Amino acid sequence: MVVRTAILLVSQDNVVVEPVTAPLVQRLRQSLTGVIVLHQQVAGSQRHWVEEVLRRWCDEEEIELILTVGGTFPAAGLSEAEILPEATISVVDRLLPSLPELMRMQAYAVNADAILDRGVAGIRGRTLIVNLPGVTELTNLFLDIGAGPIASIVNYLYPHVAADQPETERSGVKRSPHKLDEAEFAAFLRKRQSRKDG
Repeated sequence: MVVRTAILLVSQDNVVVEPVTAPLVQRLRQSLTGVIVLHQQVAGSQRHWVEEVLRRWCDEEEIELILTVGGTFPAAGLSEAEILPEATISVVDRLLPSLPELMRMQAYAVNADAILDRGVAGIRGRTLIVNLPGVTELTNLFLDIGAGPIASIVNYLYPHVAADQPETERSGVKRSPHKLDEAEFAAFLRKRQSRKDG
């Protein structure tokens, strides 16, 4: 299965995202079969902007896997820094607490700073969003530990298509792999409008 993936790098510095995430992309492709990275983008700590990017990648582009890097360490309660867990929680429909718990627990045995990570994982629609810490050693550790569970979760969200079924059928639902069907799009618009009104 092709896993359409996007990477959001959270950094306060003026960085060019591709060179920074290149080792991560290489590691990701080694760890997860079928990964195609369609988007790599950098963001500061503008929570509402981050939320909008995550929603767009989930709802409009139907990315299967979104990895965020950085923005998960402790910060003062009113600070605008380290806002990725809160932004992700506000976007997802369902949380997957066991995945970040597993990554933190196993990474802590190698690097005690893993306990500082506040990252979360969750599902919006059929998109899996996973927060990774921004420290390179921890990013790699978390990805290595989480690769197997991430693949399993994506397979749950997108069960393998039987050989005699059209490629656009997943879980018995006929749909384009890249576009919402009419009912899904109408539901998406209603949900988006209700958030604006609220």
